[in-house]
Amino acid sequence: MRRLTVISLGGGVQSSVMALMASEGAFDTTPDCAVFADTHWEPPSIYSHLEWLAGQLRFPVYVVDNGRSLREDVKGLTHHSGSRNYVDIPVYLKGRDGEGDGIGRRQCTDNYKIRPVRRRVRELLGLRPRQRVPSGTSVELWLGISTDEAIRMKTSRDRWITNRYPLIEAGMSRRDCADWWSARYDRPLERSACVACPFQSRARWVETKRRWPELFAEAVQIDASLRRGLALDKTPYLHARRVPPAQAVARFHRKPAFWPQYRQLAVGDWTSLTIGIGAVSLPHLFCHHGCGLRAGVL
Repeated sequence: MRRLTVISLGGGVQSSVMALMASEGAFDTTPDCAVFADTHWEPPSIYSHLEWLAGQLRFPVYVVDNGRSLREDVKGLTHHSGSRNYVDIPVYLKGRDGEGDGIGRRQCTDNYKIRPVRRRVRELLGLRPRQRVPSGTSVELWLGISTDEAIRMKTSRDRWITNRYPLIEAGMSRRDCADWWSARYDRPLERSACVACPFQSRARWVETKRRWPELFAEAVQIDASLRRGLALDKTPYLHARRVPPAQAVARFHRKPAFWPQYRQLAVGDWTSLTIGIGAVSLPHLFCHHGCGLRAGVL
């Protein structure tokens, strides 16, 4: 019987802390390895962090991909299968006169993250492509999901893989992970996400423009190319406001007078915020994802 324990490493806050805790022996077992699936579209800070992190762990970190670059595929309006005029990312769709807005199908996580990790796990088990997994084979796959993201917990679609959530078992939220990190390391810990991920907040877009203007400029060009090249009955955008990223970022910079009082606070801690004129409840400040400031505030 072959048993294997693997961390699916995203390189962001939760999975980094989980990996370090595991390396310190904080859980009931030590993983055999960690696997990072590279979309080739993460910001430079994630790649430098991953290099540092690999040097801290007592187990190996494998970097894998699906043989393609999500960045190049989206730039070329190409599906992961090679088909043209289709992209894997969930672009926002704008209907005519504001009617019938929607969002495209999200396939990037499965095709550029989940499948490459699964393929490497099979290789670690010594399996050939399409070879049947022997009876008795057991893989425990650790996922860095915290208590505030418990809704994302899922059962593996493979009978021989058991998904495990050590941070939830430990009762740790994203803020707990950040506190654990800051108590031990004097270096930044950043959120992992592709440079032009449609699910990122406006604050993240602003940060990308400030830190990596060339990557932001490229994302602006890609956003425009979606509208030129995709044959859709609705207009596609990368930004949730269904406007070009440059336009959304420009509006974000018009901060209200009370901005300094709340910009440093953690979203997970907020139930209300007193700004001198009364309490402002969380839904009035944030979008339905809880990840960025609402359009009506700025």
